[in-house]
Amino acid sequence: PELKQAVIDTLKKSGFIVRDSILVLPGVSLGEYRYGVVSLSVINLRREPGHDAELVSQTLMGTPVRVLKNEDYWLLIQTPDNYISWTEKSSVQLMSESDLKIWKDSPKLIYLNNSGWIYESPDEKGYVGDLVAGCIMKNAGSLKGFAKVILPDGREGYVRSNTVKEFNKWKDNTIPHSESVYKVASTMMGVPYLWGGSSAKAVDCSGFVQSVYFMNGIILSRDASLQAMHGLPVDISKGWNDLKEGDLLFFGSVRNLKHRVTHVAVYKGDGEFIHSAGRVMINSLDSTRSNYSSYRKNSLLSARRIIGAQGSKGIVAVKEHSWY
Repeated sequence: PELKQAVIDTLKKSGFIVRDSILVLPGVSLGEYRYGVVSLSVINLRREPGHDAELVSQTLMGTPVRVLKNEDYWLLIQTPDNYISWTEKSSVQLMSESDLKIWKDSPKLIYLNNSGWIYESPDEKGYVGDLVAGCIMKNAGSLKGFAKVILPDGREGYVRSNTVKEFNKWKDNTIPHSESVYKVASTMMGVPYLWGGSSAKAVDCSGFVQSVYFMNGIILSRDASLQAMHGLPVDISKGWNDLKEGDLLFFGSVRNLKHRVTHVAVYKGDGEFIHSAGRVMINSLDSTRSNYSSYRKNSLLSARRIIGAQGSKGIVAVKEHSWY
């Protein structure tokens, strides 16, 4: 509001007639509930408030969000990667700033398997809901090889203790390295492609990369075109000898001497890369290999290294993000 008023005052002093049509977000109508935490395993994020609107991304249970606008059954939210989109109101537990602090300070667990269930009791009988890798829940103790959990919306249940890890220990001790990045990526082999997909259920190319790095404790930007601007540049002008496992490869076209990035992959090593294209799969830049992709080789534009660039623009450690 202060910046908006300063702009208006400056224009008026310069002799302009100003009609104020600027809507400042978060909206006043939200009251104190300007934050929220995702309460379902995976929620859909859309370009506009409607089920027929384009699916632009997804986010996971336990993800803290900033609420910008409330419109009927929809919320305009901002996720920790700064992505702004619409989601159904029923999928987010609204919170005040003090509520969010209580959530942050509560002991929590992060789910590590690609898929699983929350059970009604510690015996795998009856279901509360499903889970994917990266879901975060409150830790309410343990019983008979199970962890009792409380979801952001207050539902309670049990998960296998060997499928979760204490969230604070995970975020403080998870340090990405080449082998761990590819290890996570490889567990998603065969996962189907979905435009806007960002979970172990289904992914698009940049959602795959973002998911892989999140499970290595790093928050990346959502879209490939933004991911291509962050990290340390790697020279690929003479081939792939300077590439390391876990580096990101960017593909697309060149127009008017400018790169137009349309695809991203994780480098595996020895000329191979893993990416989401129809499904998560491995292709090669080497024309002698059976999994060689001439299309990808000819459209390769650039490469970036995330490991070692933590803290730079667009590469935020989960433990350093104020919402976590």
